[in-house]
Amino acid sequence: MSEIAPDVDGWARAHGFQPSNEEIGGATPLLRLGFLDVTDDVYRGAVGDHAALLAEFSVGSPSVSEGFGGAGADFSIFTLLLIGVDAHLWPRLTVHPAAFSDHDWMRRLFHKDHKIHTVSPEMDSRFRVIASDAIPAEQLKKLFTPELETWWLAQKPEPILDIEHHPNHGGYLTVAHPGLTDDDRDLDSLYAQTSHLLDVMAL
Repeated sequence: MSEIAPDVDGWARAHGFQPSNEEIGGATPLLRLGFLDVTDDVYRGAVGDHAALLAEFSVGSPSVSEGFGGAGADFSIFTLLLIGVDAHLWPRLTVHPAAFSDHDWMRRLFHKDHKIHTVSPEMDSRFRVIASDAIPAEQLKKLFTPELETWWLAQKPEPILDIEHHPNHGGYLTVAHPGLTDDDRDLDSLYAQTSHLLDVMAL
């Protein structure tokens, strides 16, 4: 009996992505958010000139199994594009919907990171921007322009941005949507969002 193709399979193949068995855990803060993680379906392809991995990825947080008194795990699932980039100007930067727990994000980030405020009250209300203290304030100001914030607020689904520089092996950019998707429009949106963020961050 043949295996059932993942929901993303048709879109991936139509856009030049091919199945891969690569593991992606740990590359950016989102990808080490849980106490355990599972790399599900992975496809290797490209976004513009950048090699990219399209993946379905699960991160687990502890839970208590009621009725049995045991420990279990609750999983959050993401559909994402992971790209190797020259991120030396971006030691760590995360933008995530405000509905996500800041505690969960902050306790997973390395060293000194802080929330920043943008020029848009609506952006600050709907998203959290967490940046490394090593990123100059002027650099963040140049990135979070009114144009970028207007673009961000208009995006459906809402994107998660996660970028980190690893001194020993380069940097990685993650752009993610919460949940699994078999909707080509959402995958088109994820691809377009990733392409746009690569451009505005000059990666």
